[in-house]
Amino acid sequence: LQQPTLEVHRWAREILIEEIGGLRVRNLMPDDVEEAFQRRADAGLSRNSLIKLRSTLSQALAWAPRRGLVASNVAAIVELPADARSPHPGRSMTADHARAFLRAARGSWLEAMWMTMLYLGLRPREVAALSWDDIDFDHRIIHVRRARKRNRGTITIGTTKTTGSVRSLNAPAIVLDALERRRQDQRTEAEFAADLWNNSENLVFTNAVGSPTDPPKVRAEFNQIIDAVGLGDGWTPNMLRHSAASLMSDAGIPPERIADQLGHKDTRMLANH
Repeated sequence: LQQPTLEVHRWAREILIEEIGGLRVRNLMPDDVEEAFQRRADAGLSRNSLIKLRSTLSQALAWAPRRGLVASNVAAIVELPADARSPHPGRSMTADHARAFLRAARGSWLEAMWMTMLYLGLRPREVAALSWDDIDFDHRIIHVRRARKRNRGTITIGTTKTTGSVRSLNAPAIVLDALERRRQDQRTEAEFAADLWNNSENLVFTNAVGSPTDPPKVRAEFNQIIDAVGLGDGWTPNMLRHSAASLMSDAGIPPERIADQLGHKDTRMLANH
């Protein structure tokens, strides 16, 4: 299994153990699972998250019917709470919104991150894991090879979401210029931090002592820029990736090329969103 899939299963496992871990498999009834799901929905878990919970439970129980321990896999027949909230819908910026966003971001701590995401369509965890070794300034290419991981509060750098997410992208001059400014700023930060500096991963985007960026702080800066532009509520950093796809589509770029740019194996994800 890919690491992101394992992380989802681990997340689901913790919730399922807490909710129904005290019940024997042979005594587990659909009502038990549906009541557990309702409790989580009442606590704010989205419908998509509940679907992931059900999938993990179904896979975990799949062995029992095959061995005659239970008559059926109860997870396969449970219904999700009708009132489970839907996730925030995907949103994209118009060209005017994107220009206003980048103007507001000029000179900010993560200006180069936002520009890279908006121009190239990187995932938040991909751009957070960029190394200076991934950026070929001479040939104007950015290699997407790794992704940031967060497991029980610990941030690490690991593999991308899928093997197909590994890709090399042509970078426009405006993005490379922003990254060059980021490199100069980071040198200043390293000098100021002195012996505290520890950028062992040679990351492009770091905190004040060279460690990987903290997702809540990244979102806080993003929200400040969104507020400055006046785009309203409900925006997330990943929507810069959505915006990149929409702007490429508006420019007449074929879906197959957009899918390659985003690291999708085909165009189905684009069609769905």
